[in-house]
Formats: sequence, structure tokens, C-alpha cells
Amino acid sequence: MTSTVFTDIDWDKDGKQIGTLNLPHSPDDDAWGVIPFPAASIKNGKGPVVVLTGAVHGDEYEGPIVISELMRNIEAQEVTGQLILLPTFNAPALKAGRRTSPIDQLNLNRVFPGDDYGLPTQQIARYVTDHLFSKANFYIDLHAGGRSLFIQPSAHVVMAEGMPAELIQANARLAEAFGVGITVQTSNMGDYRTSAGYVTFKGIPMLAAEMGMGGWATADSVRATREATHRVLKHTGVLPNIETCPGEKTQWTRIHGTEAYVFAPMDGYFERHFALGDEIQKGQLAGLMHHLNRPNLEPEAVYFQSSGTLYAHGLIGQVRAGQNLAVLIQKVDSPI
Repeated sequence: MTSTVFTDIDWDKDGKQIGTLNLPHSPDDDAWGVIPFPAASIKNGKGPVVVLTGAVHGDEYEGPIVISELMRNIEAQEVTGQLILLPTFNAPALKAGRRTSPIDQLNLNRVFPGDDYGLPTQQIARYVTDHLFSKANFYIDLHAGGRSLFIQPSAHVVMAEGMPAELIQANARLAEAFGVGITVQTSNMGDYRTSAGYVTFKGIPMLAAEMGMGGWATADSVRATREATHRVLKHTGVLPNIETCPGEKTQWTRIHGTEAYVFAPMDGYFERHFALGDEIQKGQLAGLMHHLNRPNLEPEAVYFQSSGTLYAHGLIGQVRAGQNLAVLIQKVDSPI
């Protein structure tokens, strides 16, 4: 029993190969079709193997843009080791402009290590797990806030109690090389079913990033993503001579437990009383939940359960019970 995914890329061959991962798919309108996932291998002898992914969620565009540039512009002689590029890791979701796949409704970042004979999203995760992550010395995953989230540009690294000290230190060095103003240390991203959580479980140094927001891409957000990605790739040694510009000294932060989140207490319409970067005190008013279909009812106040800096918040005014409204971070002196 092996993966149904097939590809025209030989992952062990030197040189530059731009090709496709093909997942057999037989929907109602196609008996023998495939779902294509663009990919590239740029390999030059021995050295670090770096896997770089974008569009794990299909409404996040800075990563795919920057990784596509690398596919076009980087030649094998510039590489030491191997650079594996997946600019549209969740290709069906990218085509639809959605966070999750329209084919099976799954969130690619909640299915790892995947299943060779599961739903399409599970199958592509399993192929990458077995054939690409198994080779990796580093994993870089480029995200953005997507169409449902405003978020401060930042790096994320997994740092949890019990992790080997050398893995914590390797993740910290990646974040410092990435060089953006905020690094959020998380405990396996909340879930080992994420790609970043899975590679951490396997002992592979990783960095994830949130470099845009709102479901759009701007010249500034693409430039910032490009510059940070070049810095971290140079740090890994896979592109030792790539041109870079200095980054920022990062502020280490953490999302401190469930009280850092504000969730909608009911279905309704949320009126925000905060903005990105605000300093928040425990008990402060977060906003009002309005019952617009029952205008005789007074709005219900929603409060912050902890103190911190407003790191991210939802974009949608009409919310359902349990929907995330805001996330706080707290500054820490250094990584664990």
C-alpha cells in the first residue's frame, strides 16, 4: 500500500526540476482526472534539505507569490543541498480562495500526518509527510491572516516543555534570522495535526509565519515576506549567497493559554472596541454582541479574560457562537 500521488519530479536527482504532484481524483465530471499541485526541486550536491510551503490555506497569498518567484529565479548552482518548493500546498483551496478545500471541506493544517487512502486533503498531506518531510532538515511554512483575520506580521515557532534543547535553540535561530518584529512561541501550534506541529514531533527545526491579512496581498506584505524568506533560507545554508537585507530584532511573545482568546458567546453581530497592537487589561471591554434580529434586546458586553497585546482579530461582523474574536500575546524575555 503506497501513495496514489505520482509526480514527474525525481526528488533524489540533482538539478532544477519544476513539475507537479498529481493526486488521482474521479469526481462526477471526470472519470480519470487528477488534482495538480505545482512543485519544484532545486538540488545541488550534499547539504541541507529545506522544504518551503505556501497556501496551506487557500486565502493566503504572500507565500505562494514569493515561493513562485524562487521557482522561477533560483538555479541549481545557487543551491547547496536541496530546496523543495510547494507554492500551492492546498491547490484546490487556493483556486477557490478559501481557507479549506472545496473538494472535501478539510483544513490541510489539521490532517497531518495524513492518510494515503483518505480524503484528497489527507492524501496530499500523507505524500508530503512520507516523501518530503522525511528528507527535510528544515521546514518553513508561509501563512497570512486570510480573508477572515487581521494579524500582526510575525513568526511562529513551536516551543513546548519537554522538547529537546537543541530543537528549541534551532527554532529560535530560525526566528531570529527571519527577522520580523514579533515571534510567537507556541506549544506545537496547539495541535500536532498541523504541518509545523508534525515536523516538530519528528525533531525537524521549523518556522511558520503570518505575513499578511485580510485576504489580500500588498506590495509591502509581499516585500516583507520576500525579504524575511531570503534571510531564513540563507541562514539554513541552502542559499548561502542569496542577497538579503537586515531584519528586525524580534520581540519574543507567547499566547498564554485559553484565556488569551476571546470567543463569541452567541450568534450575533460583534462591535469591536479594540485595534491591532492595543495594550489590553484583564476585564477590559472587548466589544458588544448585538441581536439585530431582535432589536428590543440590549447588546451583551464581551470582556477580555487576560492582559496582553492585541495580536489578531476577526474581520467578520456577523459571528456565530464560539467564533474567535480576538487573540492576545504576552511579551517574554527569551525562548523557553
